[in-house]
Amino acid sequence: MIEISQQIGTRCWCVGLISKARVLLFVAILLIQSTCLSPLDIEPSDFEDFLVVQGFIDDDFGPHDIRITRVAKFASVRAGGTVSIIEGANVQIMNQFGESAPLERVRVQEKRRATCGFQIVTVTTDYRTLETFKGEIGSTYSLEIVTKEGLKNRSSPQTMLPTPPIDSLVVKYKELPGLDKIIPNSGVEVFASWHDPIEEENFYFWRLNGIYMLYTPDLSDEIRCCLYDTDGGAMRCFILEKNLLRNELAFSDRQVNGQIITLPVGFIKDDGFRFGDTSVPNDKLYHVEVEQYAIPQAAFEFNEKAKTLANINGDIFDPPPLSVGGNMFNINNPEERVIGYFGAYAKQTGEIFIPRSLLEFIHRFPDPCGDCRAFPGGQTEIPEPYK
Repeated sequence: MIEISQQIGTRCWCVGLISKARVLLFVAILLIQSTCLSPLDIEPSDFEDFLVVQGFIDDDFGPHDIRITRVAKFASVRAGGTVSIIEGANVQIMNQFGESAPLERVRVQEKRRATCGFQIVTVTTDYRTLETFKGEIGSTYSLEIVTKEGLKNRSSPQTMLPTPPIDSLVVKYKELPGLDKIIPNSGVEVFASWHDPIEEENFYFWRLNGIYMLYTPDLSDEIRCCLYDTDGGAMRCFILEKNLLRNELAFSDRQVNGQIITLPVGFIKDDGFRFGDTSVPNDKLYHVEVEQYAIPQAAFEFNEKAKTLANINGDIFDPPPLSVGGNMFNINNPEERVIGYFGAYAKQTGEIFIPRSLLEFIHRFPDPCGDCRAFPGGQTEIPEPYK
């Protein structure tokens, strides 16, 4: 077993909670993408029309995204009901001094893969802060949303507290259990170590980001085509992967308070693309960035209950829904349920490269081709870790 360790520096942000899609409750499916969810203590028959807030701020420069949607009436969800992003809302983040930072609905163009080539699609995305906005440790923030109907929703004030820095990262090759004895289900597990503050009950949360190179040569033949852009296209890209976990690991220090803690904080699956480029330098096969957050107990408990809710299998009404706490509420009508937990959490980061020599087995997707900028996260600009 090969271990690669590396000392790292620090940065800070905020955090959110992310769910994995399940069929238990439609709300649970939508809800957990960022740290923005709130009072949920209802029976399935009560699901009518809820506002769902997803997003976070941090103490790095923006833009920071907040997604605001409305859940369709519960009875229509099982019949294919839809969820719509709220249009025309007045959204702002306010601090304890009464200063506010407005968010605006953003439309962006994305290059997407088509059956034979690519297409440019205009996408209406979330509400977004300016790039110059960032939170500050010690400051208190609230999220306010006023719908075009005049309904005002707000989060309880959240104070951004420091997060302990990551001391080191270690990566290890890992094979997961599977039926295939020839081609293993494998990847790389990432471990983080840090000094936990003594005489405090602390709760933590992690996210992983990755970067790798992808080569897509022209392999067009009579069976398939590898159409490229009219400007000549691109065969060599860097693929930027954000939030690889999709369901962040949360941890309480109740059993190890005040000690040096080492924990697995994420697993990067070998999907046939990430580790397959043989032209990449051996020591820079895949770049990993770990984001570490210290979060309040209320956010930790919300995350745990929401994950439990999303993971329950069986009949949609059995067992009954959990009571999931949160911090969003409707000012006009406190009885109306709003789903969301808005948080402001400082972030510490660490980074490490996965070397090719670490991997005992490498999956390779058969001959990817076409304009590599059409792959999710694809760009030709060289990111900082590879310069």
